[in-house]
Amino acid sequence: MKQSGIAIITSNYWPEKTGIGQVTTEFAEFLQLNGIPVSVATAFPYYPEWRISEEYRGSAWRTEERHGVVIHRAAHYAAPNPSTWSRLLHEFTLCALSLPNMVRVAIKSREVFIISPDLSHAFVGSVVAGMFGVPVTVIIQDIMPDAAVEMGMLSNRYAILLSRWLARRLYSSANRIFTLSEGMKRRIGGSKGVQDKISIVPNTVDETEFGSTAELGSAFRKKFVPEGTFSVLHTGNMGEKQDLPLLLRAARRLRENSRIHFYVFGDGAVKKTFLRQRDSWQLRNLSHFPLQERSLLPHMLHGADVCIVSQTAQVVDIVVPSKLITSMAAGAMIVAACPADSETAKVLAASGGGLIVPSGDDEALVAAIGDIVTGQVNVREHRRRVRDYALKHFSREEVYRPIVQRLKDSAKCTAD
Repeated sequence: MKQSGIAIITSNYWPEKTGIGQVTTEFAEFLQLNGIPVSVATAFPYYPEWRISEEYRGSAWRTEERHGVVIHRAAHYAAPNPSTWSRLLHEFTLCALSLPNMVRVAIKSREVFIISPDLSHAFVGSVVAGMFGVPVTVIIQDIMPDAAVEMGMLSNRYAILLSRWLARRLYSSANRIFTLSEGMKRRIGGSKGVQDKISIVPNTVDETEFGSTAELGSAFRKKFVPEGTFSVLHTGNMGEKQDLPLLLRAARRLRENSRIHFYVFGDGAVKKTFLRQRDSWQLRNLSHFPLQERSLLPHMLHGADVCIVSQTAQVVDIVVPSKLITSMAAGAMIVAACPADSETAKVLAASGGGLIVPSGDDEALVAAIGDIVTGQVNVREHRRRVRDYALKHFSREEVYRPIVQRLKDSAKCTAD
């Protein structure tokens, strides 16, 4: 008889501080906290730096435990500034070395949750689960290979065809599919049989993490922001999708305004290029720092005078950034530079808060910042609206509770 626990197969997990690793860790630990044993098959932490963390080097496998979740890790290839071929080598080595861990977690579980992207890793996980007759739920955080193709990160015709085949097989073999929005659901497409499997399960926030807004922000400002400075914040992954050149152009337009300062916290594939351009333009009004501990993040998002959520024009319905939901819950003054028909714009518009400017338009971004600086925007009201909307629609308890109940009901039926 299968055990009462579930397995999660993912390439990203704690202690990664941003992106899918953070979201997946929150999901796993919520299930564990609510009485569902969880085991995870994952990679050695490497994201967003694309460099395996120092403390995990020197071995092929490692097992550890955090907050009750048992984590089985496998080594893999990772290199900063990843190219198409280095990404392929990353996926190949991760699949090969993760295979024993996938078997280990799947054979003991009643259900396997598989996180996509990393299509090949997800596909191998689904095959392993199928070998042992374990139901599979696929959680799609980014739509691949669409995201990579539209961002110009994947252009090889044969690699694209293979990726699309892997995606179709993964979706068709799944018992359930979770994704983040209606736009992503439509993009996944496929036959009616696939569409009928898909449920919208958005990324979530823990209300207790943000506490009272009266207490938020001071830790960030005391540590980083001099008195009288108007702070413009961007934090998280520094990749192609985030359109970081937009920040550089905006900072260049505002370089003569000594009051406004840009703060960029993060790491990723384009960090070196970003910093080289900053130094070339001698932008002393833009500072870069490493990613901070999670405990400081709510203070950063709320304490900044402006929080930028930027996306390239290609990012419309292939992803909903987790940073947006977190920023909203923190009551940030959000300015989103994104396509008007993107999922980001739709969520922000539905909240009635935040400002939206066209993707890549540094002139419009500077104008929006100027309106906030000069008091033409009711900042307090914008902050209140986005926070209220996030806590109402993305509460972790509300979003994940039905999944917990289904899993408990299933375990009870199995036991009977």
